[in-house]
Amino acid sequence: MLDQLARLIGRSYRTARGLRDRWCNAGWTHSAKLAVNLPPFVWLTRQGSRLIDSPYRTWDANLGLVGHIEAVTNLRLLLERELRFGTWECERSLAQTWPSRSDSRPHLPDAVLVNDKRIAVEVELTLKSRARLATIVEQLGWDYDSVWYFAPERLRPALFELATSAPYDNVTIHRYPPDPDDWQRRADLDVAFA
Repeated sequence: MLDQLARLIGRSYRTARGLRDRWCNAGWTHSAKLAVNLPPFVWLTRQGSRLIDSPYRTWDANLGLVGHIEAVTNLRLLLERELRFGTWECERSLAQTWPSRSDSRPHLPDAVLVNDKRIAVEVELTLKSRARLATIVEQLGWDYDSVWYFAPERLRPALFELATSAPYDNVTIHRYPPDPDDWQRRADLDVAFA
């Protein structure tokens, strides 16, 4: 999205729009407004993917995933780029370590934040069935040092209930969208008490 591109390059929305236009004119990216309430998305074409030697298949715009992709990208920009909490491993990267989307493949988190720990990051914008969510929470709690769920206020009570009943005490529920000032204070405290 254009506002995220501006954050990524540390420049204005106008500068990001100009950069996006140059990339589109060169045939490296596509851009379109995919949701009424969101800025235009920007994504690689096959030509752009070859140019940067991307390990991923090109993406076709999927209206059902737009809000989720926006949320995960916002978290990545905050946690990895702005607060420098660790290195971000996206779900697509994690999926490459598994042969296929088979029954034996575990649920993959939206990302893993790697520092001295491996923290599974999940964005929950719509509530899954209680049984499925409980299975995912338990599995991620077992597989990772910590699990951070980000959810809007309306979903947080159900997630809190599952987190408190999970067999592991490493699942925490956070507000989405996150308050960057709260997270900056948390980062400052971590540094002060390290």
